Amino acid sequence: MQQTVFSYIIRKQFSTEYENVATEALAYILHSSESAQNGMMKLLRAVAPDIPDLQFRTQQTEGSLQTEDSIRPDMCGYHGSETHVFVENKFWAGLTENQPIFYLRQLAKFTPPTILLVVVPDARREVMWRELSIRLKKEGISATERDTTSGSIFRSITTEINPNISPILALTSWTRLLSFLALEVADDPSARSDLLQLQALCDAAESDAFLPLSSEQVSDQQMPAFILQLNTIVQDSVELAVTKRVLNIAGLLPRSNWERIGRYARIYEKGVGFWFGIHFRLWKTHGETPLWLVFSEGWSRALEVQPLLERWAAKEGVTTAFENNEFVVAIDIALGEDKDRVVRSIVDRLNEIAQVLNELPPKTAPETSEPNNNT
Repeated sequence: MQQTVFSYIIRKQFSTEYENVATEALAYILHSSESAQNGMMKLLRAVAPDIPDLQFRTQQTEGSLQTEDSIRPDMCGYHGSETHVFVENKFWAGLTENQPIFYLRQLAKFTPPTILLVVVPDARREVMWRELSIRLKKEGISATERDTTSGSIFRSITTEINPNISPILALTSWTRLLSFLALEVADDPSARSDLLQLQALCDAAESDAFLPLSSEQVSDQQMPAFILQLNTIVQDSVELAVTKRVLNIAGLLPRSNWERIGRYARIYEKGVGFWFGIHFRLWKTHGETPLWLVFSEGWSRALEVQPLLERWAAKEGVTTAFENNEFVVAIDIALGEDKDRVVRSIVDRLNEIAQVLNELPPKTAPETSEPNNNT
């Protein structure tokens, strides 16, 4: 990663403001460079060919759109007084409760075509698109895949918010967006330099390098309270699952390391072992939930478990992955519910998984009490 003085200052002093700074920088480039502005319109017209010429303003700009639902898109594209585009810029922050549903409903009030463009790191494209799709499905909003003429758009769909009202939802990455604009400003040295500065900022935001800590982060008591609450949810879920004979923990102990907190358990009927708990690396990588099941090779029969659970997960919209010789399954947390409902929903999900794994043949080799490792 090539660092610039701009990215250095932001990283050093304003690391919690990456999204706001990147949005303001992008808006400045579009405002100050006609070629960059034309490039942005070319990208949007790959999604909606008949969209008119737009001017872009950010949520920080005086007079920018703030709706009756208190929706404040990062950046809006206007044709005169008409809004046609919301741009929502993300690095690692999650979606708010309003996104994308309220944003799309607000766009449905404007003259079409309208677009909600979400910009994320390259590494987050698949995860973000899955989360957006899940939220549409939960709201009963149907969508139709769109063909785009630009490789700079990762995915785009036409959403059916109301009959004959079809805002477009599109996803791209910072790398794709800035690379596309860079081609358009090849003959504009000033804009080219500004884009390099913004790209360096995005690279810094997307990297795993150490970020300076702020006093607000260090003194924030909500995060430890949240982690302790998650620990309680894991413990209570395991206890209830044992009571319901979904899980068996006989001979198994809690096991944690620097990147995860949890314990080993077995599916009651088949005896298939796994680790269950808060997995910080998977949480950061996939972003959907802090709670994960981890099946390792050998003791957990990961290679046998994988095809069965992948078929089930595809139908249920559950995230799975195979990495570092482990097969992992996301365990969603019921949002906006009391503790009892959260715990019961987790146990229900564990029971679903147990039912799927009933298809496994009995294990022939003798099994140790728990994995022979340090985790």
